[in-house]
Amino acid sequence: MIRRSTNPFTPTFGSMPYALAGRTELIDDVIGGLANRPGDPNRSTIFIGPRGSGKTVLLRTIAEEASAQGWVCVSVSARKGLHRELFDGIAQVAHHLLVSKPSTTITGVQVGPLGLQRELLLDEQQSDRFRLQAIVEDLNAQDIGLLVTIDELDPACEELIDFIDTYQHLVTEGRDVALLMAGLPSKVSTLLLDESVSFIRRAFQRRLDPINRYEVEEALFATITGNDKQIDQEALSFAAEATQGFAFAIQLVGYYLWRFGYGHDVITVDDAHAAVNYAKKEILNAIVEPSLRELTQRELEYLEAMALDDGPLATSVVAQRMGISMTNASNLRRRLIDRGLIAEVSYGVVDFVMPVMRDYLRR
Repeated sequence: MIRRSTNPFTPTFGSMPYALAGRTELIDDVIGGLANRPGDPNRSTIFIGPRGSGKTVLLRTIAEEASAQGWVCVSVSARKGLHRELFDGIAQVAHHLLVSKPSTTITGVQVGPLGLQRELLLDEQQSDRFRLQAIVEDLNAQDIGLLVTIDELDPACEELIDFIDTYQHLVTEGRDVALLMAGLPSKVSTLLLDESVSFIRRAFQRRLDPINRYEVEEALFATITGNDKQIDQEALSFAAEATQGFAFAIQLVGYYLWRFGYGHDVITVDDAHAAVNYAKKEILNAIVEPSLRELTQRELEYLEAMALDDGPLATSVVAQRMGISMTNASNLRRRLIDRGLIAEVSYGVVDFVMPVMRDYLRR
């Protein structure tokens, strides 16, 4: 028999962490909006962040909390079949709450005991908008709201555009509904440019910024000590700093901390250094390299100019190094911010979002 040990850290797509770092305020805002009556702006929120920033986990966490408070929660992805996935999800989690009310229409008149001939109009014959409206009315009549979460926003998905239009009608009618979406910055920007869903521009846009070091340390410490192990304070500080507040990096560094500390009562500084080195390689392969392959040559040159410094850098300095105008440099900066690769830390000053990208570009 294989002896198994359980690592409490979860550096895999969408997996729920033992301790979620740094998103308490965002979660509280949305849950507070659900507790408020229809019309609260937090009920329509878009979470924006690069790969590995924790968007999927955040959606799941809020959905679980909302479900515990009595909401019907359905999670779908922005792809072909979104509507079918939505209705199947509702049927799965709320079948015991919905009342089937098929309508009928007269198709003919017959003299005799049979009287009128009627034909059932099944729900599938209704438009998706009115099918969903009927479901929401049914739930709302029982004082139950419907929360829909949509991950991996894709502005090219026609069904996503159709659903947003349907959701707008439900909001306008004062229905007890909420919509949380998450996507890459570039995808969200493109979606918001679509005139057919201009309504969604008024949704709250929450950027998933890097998590501060104190909260990273708290999450690492809580996960380690909550699973019957200890960690040296110097090791904890070093590991937390190395993550740069990146959600995926927190779980990945933690995973290797646990792995290299296996058999030890206390995770040491040496364990932390080994963990960080391994985590850096994984982050390069899983996130940094795929992200850089999507860039234009000019966008890559902008990042290379940034990488010459150890910290945040003014766009004017980047423009000078590249030998381009401030207008061109500002346009490149905006595109890289939209891609989620850099963040504006103060007016005109940017820094890298992803751990190890600076070192990788230098090499």
